[in-house]
Amino acid sequence: MAKLIAQGKAMECKVVVFDKDGTLIDSRLVLLELAKARMESVRNNLAEKDAALWEKIVGVDLKRGRIDYGGPLATMPRREEILVAASAFYLNGRSWSEAKRLAQKAYDNADDSMKPPYGSVLLEGVAEALKRLKNGGLKLTVASTDGHKRITESLKALGVAPLFDAVVGVDDVVNGKPSPDMIFEVMKKTRAEANEVVMVGDSTVDMLLGRNANIRACVGVLTGFTSREKLERVADAVVSSVAELNVS
Repeated sequence: MAKLIAQGKAMECKVVVFDKDGTLIDSRLVLLELAKARMESVRNNLAEKDAALWEKIVGVDLKRGRIDYGGPLATMPRREEILVAASAFYLNGRSWSEAKRLAQKAYDNADDSMKPPYGSVLLEGVAEALKRLKNGGLKLTVASTDGHKRITESLKALGVAPLFDAVVGVDDVVNGKPSPDMIFEVMKKTRAEANEVVMVGDSTVDMLLGRNANIRACVGVLTGFTSREKLERVADAVVSSVAELNVS
């Protein structure tokens, strides 16, 4: 097997699993585009008072271009965030069933309005690093809380889709991160064993995903919103970005 090199450590493996947003992609730009689309859809499907409360409850301030990176929009899978949005509409006087219906409709319409790559921009040095690892004999995969279709369309629009052997989205599994389900699905698609897999991500949740699947190693990157100190508690190695990864 090839060896993934991170922070001077050589990790023998067959498959590397990458988180997407914050690891391969600049998550700040993605979240702003997503927030704008959902805000506009809430305005169109409900009322201005609903849009105002929606901003607060999901952690958005679009007038100032701010996102709470620890809030629902930034951390929750879509299906969970829809329930948070429904809570806002319920608090504004609608029945719970109506609030859920309207939230689902608003989010569906927002998604339909967005086009690939959905605000995604590759972080500096990522494309070169992916090619380096692929040419070195590693299988590259993605495990993301984004949906499968959005992941594949984004990677295709960014020109890196051919580098990946498998993609797993939140809609491909029963349980999202940090449950090991995504890693297990990657292992099934790549015919790999746990000790042949390394996880690379920007959050403690990504590291716990790998830990819960008992894989070879977990590598943290500092291109997201998690500090080195927090990542070092659960990662085997921490690097500034995916661009620093190498293979031997």
